[in-house]
Amino acid sequence: MKKTVYLPLNGTKGKILHLTDTHLFAEDNECLLGIDTNTSFYAVIDEINQQVCDFDLVVATGDFVQDGSKEAYRRFAKKIKQLSIPCFWLPGNHDVYDNMKEVFEQQGLPETKVVLLGENWLIVMLNSQVPGKAYGLLSDDELSFLETTLMAYPNRDIALFLHHHPVMSNCQWLDQHCLKNSKEFGELVKQHKNIKSIAWGHIHQKTDKVWHHCRVFSTPSTCVQFKSLSNNFAVSNEPPSWRFIELNSNGEVTTTTHCLSDNLFEPDTTMNGY
Repeated sequence: MKKTVYLPLNGTKGKILHLTDTHLFAEDNECLLGIDTNTSFYAVIDEINQQVCDFDLVVATGDFVQDGSKEAYRRFAKKIKQLSIPCFWLPGNHDVYDNMKEVFEQQGLPETKVVLLGENWLIVMLNSQVPGKAYGLLSDDELSFLETTLMAYPNRDIALFLHHHPVMSNCQWLDQHCLKNSKEFGELVKQHKNIKSIAWGHIHQKTDKVWHHCRVFSTPSTCVQFKSLSNNFAVSNEPPSWRFIELNSNGEVTTTTHCLSDNLFEPDTTMNGY
């Protein structure tokens, strides 16, 4: 594992492409809630690749595959490399960590925990996976790693990424599967005013809030979305999506979500779980 890498900027701002919850399969034509997830992911990357973009890096926040297979991880790695920019990743609750790590390292995507982006920003990747569980937790070791890292870079602005949501989504069924020690995580965040943003996936929907002193947001999935403000499981008609994040030299964070302009993917909204 490469714990720390330095990445120069292409311009005056740090530009991140945030992707999450691809839920890929080893075989073609497999669907999650009516969406062919392999095809939707390919469509997302193809559309991004056609745009005039100068991203510094991709951050991918888990649930790469639905079936746990090495082949599905290979699909992700081979497609993401078409963007020709560094990709940093962390696991989600659906991921098989050993398979993911093995394949990604073979494909030239080694696990990295800390990215020094330009001269001003620090990006920290946090593992909230609890093997065999849908909910998340930052282990004592992970919290200790975060605190040590924050103490080591007091003069950098910081962007944190994880899979599980530390801030409630107001979807009762999803909030059962949140980050279970969000209070402890929040106490650490409050102590470090240079943490400017926290981003996650997991909930398959867009949110954007202020938590303590920093901006926090979730990114929709590259496949199917969940209906917001729903107490029970519900699928949304919103299309496959991704997020752009800009880290400005003055510490401000600007961000927007984007979706497929020609959406050919229709989920099965009649399903009551997966």
